[in-house]
Amino acid sequence: MGKKASPKARPVLLLSVALAVVLLALSVGLGVGLSVRTRDRAGQQVEEKLVILDVDPGIDDAIAMLMVLSQPAVRVLAVTCVRGNARDVQQGCRNALRVLRVAGRMDISLYVGASLQLMGHDVFDHTYWSGVDGMGDVPDVNAPDYSLINQSEHAALTLIRMSKAYPNQITLIALGPLTNVALARRMDLDISSRFKEIIIMGGNIRGVGNMDIAAEFNFWMDPEAAQVVLREYKCPMKVVPWEVCQEHGLEWDFFSSWLTADTPKVRFIRDITNNLTQRLQQDGMLTYMCCDPLATAVAMDNSLAQTVSNVYATVETKGEFTRAQMVVDWGRLSQKRPNIDVMQNLDMARYKELLTEAVH
Repeated sequence: MGKKASPKARPVLLLSVALAVVLLALSVGLGVGLSVRTRDRAGQQVEEKLVILDVDPGIDDAIAMLMVLSQPAVRVLAVTCVRGNARDVQQGCRNALRVLRVAGRMDISLYVGASLQLMGHDVFDHTYWSGVDGMGDVPDVNAPDYSLINQSEHAALTLIRMSKAYPNQITLIALGPLTNVALARRMDLDISSRFKEIIIMGGNIRGVGNMDIAAEFNFWMDPEAAQVVLREYKCPMKVVPWEVCQEHGLEWDFFSSWLTADTPKVRFIRDITNNLTQRLQQDGMLTYMCCDPLATAVAMDNSLAQTVSNVYATVETKGEFTRAQMVVDWGRLSQKRPNIDVMQNLDMARYKELLTEAVH
């Protein structure tokens, strides 16, 4: 039978227990992080959402960034840029910095990422929908200090570092080509399971393309990177594909009313979308397809997608006509474990609420 602790030993024992509890709490905090409570727009206490935005700004990216930055319960840890809508990644970074300035969030660090695809093929031979500069070709009369763009750490290394600092806590929102995300996996195999989730705008589910016969822009830009991410990341992944974006365009009446307020954010969006909306309306388009904000809306509100399909998908990299197509195993014929959730039938009323919050 064990001996009882003497009265003199009890304070020491209690102190040791208290110290052990403190050390345990610190180890938990350093290892997996402690959830932080904050308040949403309604003043309700909610768990703070940690986010990294991997973007290729881009008009749609700009609107999507404003949506995320408008949410008080979201903490954006970093913005990482990849070549995409802008002809070079440095221009994309300048565009992202403009958005941070408009949002009043110049405190957020911005990192330069991949300037070429994984295989190094230059696919650009045209003028973009978003303008030559990626931001509607609107002069930046109050250009921010571009020295604020972080040149000392590549964006892929930022993803690795942040995922280690906040394991299983970060929602990575990938709105451009997936080159940075794939590079991070190539440099650190363990990163594949360190994100809480990855939200991807890209790919397609019925072979409908917008850059090639069967290729959506972000996957078309770097099919090998998209294949790496879909095949090798182990964390939950949600995909908002091109066809779903087509089905959830914004009616012109809403688009006009959305941008009637006289705020810096509204004026900014009106300016950068002006040339594009005129062209779309002249071409007889019935709606404005705003793809990247759909993906960020899914990240902001898990209930936005009213239909979610858990499927296995990969990316074709060698097809003569189907290079960059996201191939979905709807019939589970491959017998491979599902690796993505396809977001479908989105709640447009809630989506429009989030867009409205983004500009006020």
